[in-house]
Amino acid sequence: MRKECSVFGTEIRKSAERFFSFAKSHKGVISILALWLLFLYGVRIFYYDISIDSEAALSSQQELLDSWLTIDRFGLVFTKKLFFMSRFVPYVSNFLMILALGCSAFFFDFCVEEWRGKDSRYRMFFYIFPIAYVSAPCLAEQFFFTLQSFEIAWAGLLCMAAVYCFSRWLFYQKSFLWIIPGTVFMVWSFGSYQAFASLFLSVALVSFLLSYQNPSVRLQEKKSWLFCCLKYVTVFCVGLLLYVMAGKIIRLSSGIEATDYVNNMYFWNSTDFRASLRSVLSDCARVYLGYWPEFFHWMFAPAMLICSLLLLRRGRKMERNGFPFYVAALALLVLSPVFLSFISGSHQPLRGQFSYVFVFAFFLAGMTTLTRKSLAILCCLAGVFVSLQQSQRMTQLFHTAFVTYNQDKALAASLYERISQTAADAGLEEYPVVFVGTKSANFTEDARKGEMIGASFFEWDASSYCGSTNRIIDFCDTLGYDMEKPTQEQASFAQAQAVSMPVWPAAGSVQQMNGIVIIKLSDAM
Repeated sequence: MRKECSVFGTEIRKSAERFFSFAKSHKGVISILALWLLFLYGVRIFYYDISIDSEAALSSQQELLDSWLTIDRFGLVFTKKLFFMSRFVPYVSNFLMILALGCSAFFFDFCVEEWRGKDSRYRMFFYIFPIAYVSAPCLAEQFFFTLQSFEIAWAGLLCMAAVYCFSRWLFYQKSFLWIIPGTVFMVWSFGSYQAFASLFLSVALVSFLLSYQNPSVRLQEKKSWLFCCLKYVTVFCVGLLLYVMAGKIIRLSSGIEATDYVNNMYFWNSTDFRASLRSVLSDCARVYLGYWPEFFHWMFAPAMLICSLLLLRRGRKMERNGFPFYVAALALLVLSPVFLSFISGSHQPLRGQFSYVFVFAFFLAGMTTLTRKSLAILCCLAGVFVSLQQSQRMTQLFHTAFVTYNQDKALAASLYERISQTAADAGLEEYPVVFVGTKSANFTEDARKGEMIGASFFEWDASSYCGSTNRIIDFCDTLGYDMEKPTQEQASFAQAQAVSMPVWPAAGSVQQMNGIVIIKLSDAM
């Protein structure tokens, strides 16, 4: 065992040396990626805004960490503790997120060279993949959640690192000890965000396809490739099992009960079968046909077709006996962006579309590996065009988030002034506050919005027992406006009384009744 550990240590050292050598010879890729990241995410550093849920991190981070444990996202908690993020600072989260995201994009470039071997046709691939990957508008919806932006980007890097570790053992007959870090990274990423299971599968399928094309991989017989497939499936299933077990053990040791947050995302048993099927097909249309162009690009299908034909041709040329498994892996890669949709019976939230983001970037960059130079350059220009178009959409989404936050902040200041004056006129020192109705942010007609981006604190959780009140009060607390939350009885009383009140900002839209300050934001209750 000591000898095996020594061999494993040597292999890790050699992998690190190859990575630094790759980085040294691809300084141009690093420079362009750094500039692209600054263009895309600089707004997250130089603009200050917080998203829905981030107010909880600012008010009480421990409560937030406990809430993550209730939904088995212990990886987020562990990452925060590992990097000494005991207090939530938006600048720190965003800065580290940019570093982690850039590292994951460049690390995948390194993985491609490791799996495929040195190939001059991939020269432009190394430029296009990173910028296409980091500019996907779906990521704006995820990294808009500043409270977990770094932790999610870090988990994405761990997911790719896990596949790299397993590939060293599976395809290149390296030490079986690679399984250990691979499993740790996999469980850590799954425990940060469950949707990373889909990303893991997508990256693993790419590793299979490229390793199959690598002449240095000595696997020839069909049985050898079958065993590789079975081993990949086994480590994935073991990883899922360990993730579930780890979540339960951590919750039991912490005395925390699980919630139905994740289970409520599975609709096959809770809704009509036809409705779930329509939802899944709708998600397929978004992914493959670009039916929501702000987030899903129409180029996905053409890039998928061109890259798939290239992969098929190159796999066939290898004249290995495992070609049926190669074809199956390619088919699964094409389907991987909608794996979770079929499992859950519903379309996936934009913030969970990691597999789509990765697969689209891979196909887009893969087109540039055409043998004919003129066609490769044309595909490279197409990749730059798509990446630039996606980048503009992403920055516009981040700008919408900034505008929304500032409107909410201005509204909170005006409301608090009126609330304080109303309470003072009534001689109240301590009083609950109830907001009735909702108020959205005002945008221009061409403003870009998403599922979460563009949503105001003053309209979120409107279906709760007190409407958006608790969410609004938590947001106001981050601004230094102290207000008391109402009980369910007080909220019901306020909602009944607000029927005859005028809507904000009219006179009389803020009133005191029975020691409760009531604010009517809209007629819709």
